Parts: sequence; structure tokens; C-alpha cells
Amino acid sequence: MSLHPDLRFAEPEVFARRTISAHEEALAGGRPVDLDPRVLHAWRRSGDAGISPEQELPAHFLGAPELERARTCTPLRAVADDVVASLADTSTAGRHLVVLTDAQGSLLWRAGSPEALRRADSIAFAEGADWSEGGIGANGISLALDSGRLSHATAGEHFVRAHHGWTCTAAPIRDRAGSIVGVLDVSLPVRFATTEVVPLVRCGARLAETLLAQHVAISGSAEVEPVANTIRRIRLLGWRPAVVRSDGSEVLLSGRRAELLALLASREAWTARALAEELYGDASATTTVRGEIKRLRQQTGLSIDSQPYALSQADRACVDFLAADEPNELLPDSEVPAIVDLRYGI
Repeated sequence: MSLHPDLRFAEPEVFARRTISAHEEALAGGRPVDLDPRVLHAWRRSGDAGISPEQELPAHFLGAPELERARTCTPLRAVADDVVASLADTSTAGRHLVVLTDAQGSLLWRAGSPEALRRADSIAFAEGADWSEGGIGANGISLALDSGRLSHATAGEHFVRAHHGWTCTAAPIRDRAGSIVGVLDVSLPVRFATTEVVPLVRCGARLAETLLAQHVAISGSAEVEPVANTIRRIRLLGWRPAVVRSDGSEVLLSGRRAELLALLASREAWTARALAEELYGDASATTTVRGEIKRLRQQTGLSIDSQPYALSQADRACVDFLAADEPNELLPDSEVPAIVDLRYGI
């Protein structure tokens, strides 16, 4: 069996059958010799992350408020409509789907013909779905995020069997500093695979980067502050509080700094005295509060005003528990009364 890359577009259905055979061989414990090692490693990581080849839905979905916040927090928000509209074919004859994700692989925008959208819906390839490797297993988007370059996933190269009818080509989109801020992906049924998709994706990614740079240059420093901070999400729900940057890196927070950040996010402004009383039960511990806020700024790059203390609106828009209907997982090990009240909506 040969999996020569030239077959991907020259004989897509032959290539698809061979990738599916390689997929089955690998799941049975074998090691397909012609398989791209990156794909094999991605399959192994997918399994280690708890993804099943029989899985039908991504592990996570953004609800409507979370999706809107995610779109607000990515620098791609300023160029997404133009990029997607430039590449999409929304006519009834359109075969391919165009999607944009953020740097974590969450699908934020998509466009295509009614038939392409229907096919995508059948595998939850929709806005808000987590198409990272940890969300739905190896796929074109996750491979592009992992490698940092244009990548393909055809048929059996996807870890999840439900995706074996698709071929996907994806490329990372970078900001002027070189950080990945998202992924552009073009997907279509295997039988329609064509070499034309490669320059389409390359040009689309370059278009996004050019428009993004122009937007930053035109907008001025006040407009681009959220982009400069590169904050994607502030995770305070669950056991691993962190500030997640647009490149996917995480700044893990200590329990006390996570509590401080949750309180800052919970209202428009705080005095040092009020924060000291809530966190330490001692209104005179203002020096300690000031020191913690200084270290929080330095550690995370968050924008926190002083006198009174206030988290910027751009950063508040990225706080996960503010968008949750029932934030009962807010810092579950915290016993600070104000945190407990926030947790249960009191």
C-alpha cells in the first residue's frame, strides 16, 4: 500500500481508501509504514486525550454568549467577514466550506452553499464547536495548529471515523509578531478534492494577515489594545484557573490570584479596602492587595486600572464565568464568601 502525497489530489478516492486502511491498522496496534508520522502521532495524542474514533460530537461547544465573546476577543474579528466572503462559494453549486477558527481551534465563522452547510452540520462542523485535537481528535485544523504550517487531513487521516468522507486543507494565520491567531480551513467531500484548494487556502491566509496588519495600522493604539494584550480567554471555571493567550499558551493562576481576578471581573470597580476585606477578612490588608494586583498584572499582562481597581472591559469580555448561566464551577476549591456567592448566583 502506498500513501504517496501526490495521490491526495490525483486520485483522491484511492488515497482515501488507503488512509482508512492505515487508520484501521494503527487502531489495531500496527504501524502503517507509509503514513505521515505527524498524523500517526496526532492519532496517538487523540486517543490519549480520551477521544474515541466513534465520537460524533466535539467535546466542547460554545454557547451563544460564549461564541460572541470569543469572536470579540480574537483579533480576527476585524477581518473575518471579508476573508470568508472572499473564499466562500455560497451558490447552490458550491462544494466547499470555508471556516475560521481562533488559536484554540474553536470554530467561529463559516460559509458555504446550503448543501455544504448541511453536510457540515451532520458532523457538528459548526460555529462554536471545538475542533482542536483535544476536542474532536486529529483533523486539518488541529494539524495546522500543531505544525504551524499548511496541513491536510484527507479521509482516514482524521482520527474520528465520521470525518472520513471529508478532505480538509488548513493554514495558520499569524499576527505581525508571528503568533498564531487562528486557522483558515477549506473542507469538501473527498470525491471533489482538487489541487486548487491549496493556493486558495494559502492566498486566504495571506489575505487575512494583510488585512489584519492594515487594520492594526489604521485603528491606532486605543483600538488595538485587546489585540496587543493577546488575551483569548480568562478561565475561572473549573480546577485549573488560567489566562489563555491567543497563541494557545496558558498562564496558570494561584488560588489567591484567581480569587482576586474573579472579584475584579464581578463588578465595575473595587477599592483596595473592599478587596482586602473580601479576600482576607481584614480591611487594613490593602498593602497585600496592592502587591497581589501588581504581580497579577506582571504575570498575565491584564489591563487593571487603579484608584479604584478595575479590570478593562476588553479583558472582562473574556472571563468565562460571566457568560455562564450557572457558574457553579467557579473556583470550586475557594471558600472566600464573595466567591461562593458568585458561584451560586447570590
